[in-house]
Amino acid sequence: MPVAPNHPSQDGFRPDIEGLRGIAVLIVVLFHAGLAGVVGGFIGVDVFFVISGFLITGLLLREHERTGRIAFLPFYARRARRLLPAAIVVLLATLIAALNLVAPLDRPSVGLDGAAAALSIGNIRFAMASGDYFASVSSPSPFLHFWSLAVEEQFYLVWPALILLVARGLHARRRLVLALVGVVATSFVANLVLTDLAANWAFYSLPTRAWELGLGGLAAVVVAAGVTARAPRILAGAAGWLGLAAIAITTLTFDQDLAYPGVAALVPAIGAAVLLAAGHRRLGPGLLLAFPPVRMVGRISYSLYLVHWPILVLAPFALGGPVDDVGRVGLVGLSVLVATASWALVETPFRRPLPRIVAPPARTISVGLAAIMAVVVVAAGPSVGWGAVQASTIGSAAGEPTDDGDTAWTDEPIVAAPSLVPSDEAAPPTPDGSVDGPGPSGRPLASATPRPTLPADVAIIGALPADVRPALANARADEERLRADGCLAFEGVTSPPDCVYGVRTGRFTVALVGDSHAAQWFPALDRLARHEGWRVVTFVKVACPFIAMRVSNTALKREYRECTAFNEATIDRLKAIKPDLTIVSMSRIAIHPLSASDDTVAAKGAAVGKMLARIPGRVAILVDTPYGGRDIPGCLSEHPAHVEACAIPRSIAFTDHLGGLETVAAKASGAARIDLTKRICIGDPCAVVVNDMIVYRDIGHLTATFARSLAPALDAAIARVLAR
Repeated sequence: MPVAPNHPSQDGFRPDIEGLRGIAVLIVVLFHAGLAGVVGGFIGVDVFFVISGFLITGLLLREHERTGRIAFLPFYARRARRLLPAAIVVLLATLIAALNLVAPLDRPSVGLDGAAAALSIGNIRFAMASGDYFASVSSPSPFLHFWSLAVEEQFYLVWPALILLVARGLHARRRLVLALVGVVATSFVANLVLTDLAANWAFYSLPTRAWELGLGGLAAVVVAAGVTARAPRILAGAAGWLGLAAIAITTLTFDQDLAYPGVAALVPAIGAAVLLAAGHRRLGPGLLLAFPPVRMVGRISYSLYLVHWPILVLAPFALGGPVDDVGRVGLVGLSVLVATASWALVETPFRRPLPRIVAPPARTISVGLAAIMAVVVVAAGPSVGWGAVQASTIGSAAGEPTDDGDTAWTDEPIVAAPSLVPSDEAAPPTPDGSVDGPGPSGRPLASATPRPTLPADVAIIGALPADVRPALANARADEERLRADGCLAFEGVTSPPDCVYGVRTGRFTVALVGDSHAAQWFPALDRLARHEGWRVVTFVKVACPFIAMRVSNTALKREYRECTAFNEATIDRLKAIKPDLTIVSMSRIAIHPLSASDDTVAAKGAAVGKMLARIPGRVAILVDTPYGGRDIPGCLSEHPAHVEACAIPRSIAFTDHLGGLETVAAKASGAARIDLTKRICIGDPCAVVVNDMIVYRDIGHLTATFARSLAPALDAAIARVLAR
């Protein structure tokens, strides 16, 4: 039955909304595929949220006005029939494909992502992960897109009860408007606060996205009250075009550097709400949105959203490498074909009358829950017994050292690091460790035990050793204890926690300062301190370079003010403690100056030097570690018989002027410079398994096990610093 151009049909269907769905899903797909310059296509999800709020609120209002109540079971049964069949099929198909394509080490995590997606808590799982949505898009889970479906499904759980609660008695619509305004205002404030403090939670969580769904609800109330129907045609039409323009402009101008959702999300969300409220008017964009090809895309939009992401994510694994622009166009076309098949063969049949065995709402819901739990069981399977499988196939964790460590130095020879004596004493020999730059007066007293010559490092080729340390299954979790102890400060922290290690009463104090690339050296320093009776204090913060320069944070998408405050507080603490030696290190590739003119080795090195010059006592800057270039444990799990396939070309390991920043900073401040990169990058290309140890736990951080093994080299370097 044709739909009148100015009014929705009795069941609330409007062809322009179907077209708007088509536009929203299309810009999301093009954004994910990296095509057509759609840099802000992620706002398509905001449009979907507003549409969902509009349609669900309108549906519930019509039911309440018609019957005086809201039937919860039929509502949830309709949602299950509408959403679950296609989602279950895509979940299972994606699980089968992913568990055969991704690196073995990633399979348990991918399975848990699938289980979370099936349970509609994927948004919570991804909010808890490191890195924001845009970082996840560059290194994605094939289930990442289920986060937005989780938000909507959580919304469906609470929205009918809210409508029923407030839409009773006299002035029901007024109370509903007030309730919706309250939801929108509260949620938007939460969005603003968390976008600044915890961007992941602002992006993924229902409480910070509810305002967009609420805006759609307000638009539905406006339409139900006949406000736009009574508005002059030219005014309603102009409002509709403005709404569509807001969506178009944000699609082409917003990008991943924007702090999002935040204030920026108002533009596409309000644009969508205005467009919906304006209605399908003759002078508005309704006729454009109702154009049959656009409506067809909208008709398959749900299936297209479900299938496009796993196709884009898994294609490089299946094809053995990155996909070029032509290939991505082909993948988008494939997504449309698969979505059309899903719509015709899965979605549409379940919208028809169902067999009696599942037709009653309670049975529909029961069958849906059973299907969800079946997916959860299948998805969680790869993580069951994973440790045992890995121990038998790609390395055992037996004998793995811990950060707590011993004091016997059983795994490598080392001599005692000394106390200070007059400067005319002889310095000990230095088997390893490059140190340059002027140092303080005074030399260390040589140990009574001669310093041994350290054995040559052995780069492992061929099969991963059976007794590799850490076990490959544990490699990604093999990090220093500082994070677990609360001593690696996160983004919001502005004052360093009180963290003391080694021998708390030791007379010689060493301070460790910097970001996570400084923290990765803690196992070596802690091992050395326990052996020598030193006291170690730490001042480390994630993504926070120790630099006298305004920098941005890629997760917060703004100036990293907390880093500046943390560094100033660190300086104050160091002046109070007066450590005997301060060791500073930081990631050279994670310094993001606010000013483009500062983004040079010379400028950044000089700014680091300014900070080093403010530290009391002896100071050494430790050259950053060579860059891994890829997820090393994941690569090793793909090539356990040929670990050399994961070796790092020196052109990648030493990219971005490795050591240059530290050289400039040392010369500017008078600090010593310690370079242990020769003990990390062994061979050409750099081996990733050395002396039966996995070198990296991710793309650029050392495993705690390998870092501990560098204690002798660090000891030798520190001895030279103290001897000058």
